[in-house]
Amino acid sequence: MGQAAGLSKLLRKIRWEMDAFSWSQLIIVLASFTAFLIVPLGLVVVRSFYSSSGGFSFYWLQTILTDPFYFPLRLKLLNRFPFISLEGIRGSLYEVVKYQTAGGEETIVLLTGWDMGVIPNSLVVATFTTLFSTVLGFTLAFIFAKYRFPGSEVLRIVSLIPLLSTPFVGAIGLKKMIVADGVLNVLFYDMLHLLPFKIEITGLPAVILVQTLLFYPIVMLNSYTALISVDPTLEEQAINMGASGFRLFRTVTLPLATPGVEAGALLVFILSLEDLGTPIVFKGTTAEKVLTFQIFNRIFTPAGLISQEATTLAMILLVISGLVFVGVRRYVSLKKYAMLSKGGTWRPKRRKLSPVVTLLVYIFILGVLFFATLPHIGVTLLAFAKQWGPTLLPSSFTLDNFIAVLSDEEASRCIMNSLVYSSIATLFMVVLGVSAAYLVSRKKSLPGIGALDLLVTIPIAVPGIAVATGLFLTYLGTPLSPTISGAPLLIASYTVRKIPFTVRAVFSGLEQTDKTLDEVAWTVGASRTRTFFSIVMPMILLNVLAGGMLSFIYSMSEVSTGIVVGDANHRDAPMTWKMYDMLFHGLAGGTFQPAALGFLLMTLQFIFIVGANLLLRKRATALIGV
Repeated sequence: MGQAAGLSKLLRKIRWEMDAFSWSQLIIVLASFTAFLIVPLGLVVVRSFYSSSGGFSFYWLQTILTDPFYFPLRLKLLNRFPFISLEGIRGSLYEVVKYQTAGGEETIVLLTGWDMGVIPNSLVVATFTTLFSTVLGFTLAFIFAKYRFPGSEVLRIVSLIPLLSTPFVGAIGLKKMIVADGVLNVLFYDMLHLLPFKIEITGLPAVILVQTLLFYPIVMLNSYTALISVDPTLEEQAINMGASGFRLFRTVTLPLATPGVEAGALLVFILSLEDLGTPIVFKGTTAEKVLTFQIFNRIFTPAGLISQEATTLAMILLVISGLVFVGVRRYVSLKKYAMLSKGGTWRPKRRKLSPVVTLLVYIFILGVLFFATLPHIGVTLLAFAKQWGPTLLPSSFTLDNFIAVLSDEEASRCIMNSLVYSSIATLFMVVLGVSAAYLVSRKKSLPGIGALDLLVTIPIAVPGIAVATGLFLTYLGTPLSPTISGAPLLIASYTVRKIPFTVRAVFSGLEQTDKTLDEVAWTVGASRTRTFFSIVMPMILLNVLAGGMLSFIYSMSEVSTGIVVGDANHRDAPMTWKMYDMLFHGLAGGTFQPAALGFLLMTLQFIFIVGANLLLRKRATALIGV
């Protein structure tokens, strides 16, 4: 009897909350994500356990996990202390190369890193990138949130510059800086004589460096938001009870800021794990021995079919990313305690620094900014360079790289393709994102809405290469096949992968509008549909526009699906594929023309990200986070 009454109450609640318009919103969101995310990823998983005879099998999973190329690490028991050893690590952390020049003997230290196999390499790169990004990002966030000094706001904004570049574009610029005859060695070895020998960073260490410099702002944004959201009265009470200095930081400030810090850190872990662009730029080194590159390199068999080896690798990558994402959501949700006081907002208190400490802070921040902007400086200089040898700056500058790119028929077509695909995808993201955010915000008491929230958020944790593999598996041989036209699947992949930016911005706007306005409109006779378009939409229009702008620019810079689908159909390829093609297929432009395309992409990113933040101003917290 009690169950029947509960079910009847639930049905009445659903009928009240879900009108025809709400049902249509839910259906289009679920249908889109099912067709272009759930089914493709499901096929990746199923195909990984599918044997050639047509039955269930662990063959490919077992083959990969026992293959020394993918997982060579083995534990060996010893009869002496420490009684256990780890075998399978190849290479060395660095190599010393000596050679004769006209001026005498030169020494180069090649920082190459150990090779532990594809799967451990991927985890090690993601771990170290996360560690370095977290230390760097949290330190900067803490300085900007807790201390006041001249120029702090300007420096805080400048510290976010790495957000204006993807790892693919950034790696192109940074590679010129860290080679033996690159800018850093010219500056610190040849000119300033601060180094006793030249240092060249390559392979996995180069991937970690690029990703750290480009991802630390994600931790910084989340940490800064968490730090300024801490109720200052909690710290004041701790001070009154005798806590100060490091003890206050360790026992009060850090625990309260932990959810934001860990959300940013684990998002960096996922983004590092799924990065394909940086390993591609450093191909020919141990940078190739990561999961994303191996999936990209093996996705097609010689017969043009989807490789089962690639789908199994994609499944492994997908499982790792999914576990990390679900774990951080659960952990962070459990630890969101005592962040806000009852009643509203406050102005965080910032201590004024002494002149000596201020000087040290400037040295630290400017040092970080020097290295953090190297990828952008490198791309910019390469884009305008005519020639650039082993010198600090290019020997001459020109606009010929831009003229060559814009006058090249294929390059121009790829730029136009990206603009068109991203624009159409943004329209879909606005429709789907607004619908999903509205349902999650306004219908949160209904069963299953939490699952919908997870569904529209999880794409940020889904590796693009896994999505690309799944889309090929699902639609190869159908009218949507990328071999017929790459446009449909590129638009679909942009839509499902970049929609979290729109959803996050719109949800933030909805949470800051009073639901009683909707209810008042209903009581005077307005339908749910009319209320949505005449009351809700005008109030969140700026959030919709800002979220759409962010989704657009991140679609433009999408690397994984762009390169994979572009390789299958060059005529419909986006500009990220064209940059890849210019870099590695022997065109005369070398790195200069790809850098010109990268500079155009960075410029667009700057315009759209600044525009989105100007529109939102204080309406939202960090737009990149979990």
